[in-house]
Amino acid sequence: MKKIAVFILILLQLFFFSKTKAQDIPETRVFQPAEMQRDFNYLRNALEKTHPGLYMHHTKEEMQYKMDSLYALLNQPKAFFDFYKIIAYLIAEVKCEHTYSNPYGGDYGKRALQWNLIPFQLFFIKDKAYMAVNRTTDTSIHLGDEILTINHYPVDSIEHVIFKYLPADGNMESGKEAAVSDLTFNLYYYMFIEQPHAYDIKFKNAQGEIFSRHFDTDLKLDANKKLGLANPANKVVLEQDKKYRKLKKNPCRLEFIKDKSIAAITVTDFGGNRDKLFKLYNDFFTKIQKEKPANLIINLAYNGGGDEEYACQLLSYLIDTPTRFIESEYLINDDDSFFKISNLPADVKSNKYAFIDTVIDGKIYAKAQTKYSLELKTFNPQPNGFHGNVYFYVNGGTSSAASTCAANAKSHHLATIIGNETAGCYVGGGTTNGLDLTLPNSKINAHTSIVYCKFATTGGDKDRGVIPDYYFIPTIFQQIDGKAAWNDFYNLIDKINNALKTNNEKL
Repeated sequence: MKKIAVFILILLQLFFFSKTKAQDIPETRVFQPAEMQRDFNYLRNALEKTHPGLYMHHTKEEMQYKMDSLYALLNQPKAFFDFYKIIAYLIAEVKCEHTYSNPYGGDYGKRALQWNLIPFQLFFIKDKAYMAVNRTTDTSIHLGDEILTINHYPVDSIEHVIFKYLPADGNMESGKEAAVSDLTFNLYYYMFIEQPHAYDIKFKNAQGEIFSRHFDTDLKLDANKKLGLANPANKVVLEQDKKYRKLKKNPCRLEFIKDKSIAAITVTDFGGNRDKLFKLYNDFFTKIQKEKPANLIINLAYNGGGDEEYACQLLSYLIDTPTRFIESEYLINDDDSFFKISNLPADVKSNKYAFIDTVIDGKIYAKAQTKYSLELKTFNPQPNGFHGNVYFYVNGGTSSAASTCAANAKSHHLATIIGNETAGCYVGGGTTNGLDLTLPNSKINAHTSIVYCKFATTGGDKDRGVIPDYYFIPTIFQQIDGKAAWNDFYNLIDKINNALKTNNEKL
């Protein structure tokens, strides 16, 4: 059977930072209160003056209290990571997936190469962690073995401590779970839990046997990269990773399956050349119209987003009346001192009134129908559109524009949503347009959104993502080999279709 976009992430991140020359850069800095207070206020000032979603998920009073409380902690000298945790926590409390921090900016890779990290790549499902890539010489630890404790801390407790420092829209945790399901968990452990020289890890294998291992060598990324490639425990993952990398070269693809009764479109990101992608959409739906499948799957799992217009254009093949998918976009501050240091396009920064005009209740709205806001237009139905049964597959890796696509598909009753809650909010959120900041003393980097995008969705919860109509969360083994997962997915579609048929017959 052909696979339509294997469910796995790139599980084998063996070449993470591999092109960066390693340097011995120990982190020994200790900051004085005045230094930290200056950095904190610099970031706070930018958030309060420019972030349109700062009080979206907290009231102003709640957010002010949180910031005041964090500031009060800066009254004693702190080591670098202790201060970074305060900055990361503040960023996380903004509850915007497009507002995030980085401890070292461009030097992050050099630093991380010197850290003593957990020598495994883990995959998280429902508060449990499973071994995905074994980066040691120990061949007794296999794919799917559950990790119970790390240095005597229960894994679910570690996960939820780390979650406090990770950015996400609203109160969603599915996106955070997706975020830690690769080597980033190892980095987060080092930054937010401890900086150890060894790891004691307790495992439980498929037979239910519990065993422990101690690791105190080859803990740096470059050292255990080679071990991961050589360890036979990774054979299945290595084989599937090669296939996935080949698939990933084609970020938008169409397949017909089950005797052509199902068409499946996989979109791994909404980026690239606009004309080329739109032509691809048109070609796909022309082929679908010719083959006449009863069902269409649009797979947006692990789609990190991109251009909102690209996502909306895909939806235009599912509508039968002219529809707007983005209601509005706005800023709360167009002062040149912020505008000119933003990452908005250069021609917008030099002529901001080509982008914005209307001011209502302190919100400065973007103009519709300009080249800078094509996503705000009304989209017309396509002559070769599909109007059969449509199913979206989404999960915690579905974020930004991909989440916008799923939210509108659900709100406008264009599709049945299957999978897990998306990383992006159902009603709208910040965008990648924002400020790239470097805190003056610590040199910690932060990116904060300055544009809010409000979707043309109704209902839903401003603190939650797109909630699936049917939950579908593959096991780690299904994540690696998508065949069984997709068979279960198709069986679920059959059950849904049969239930709809039965209900219609009763009516």
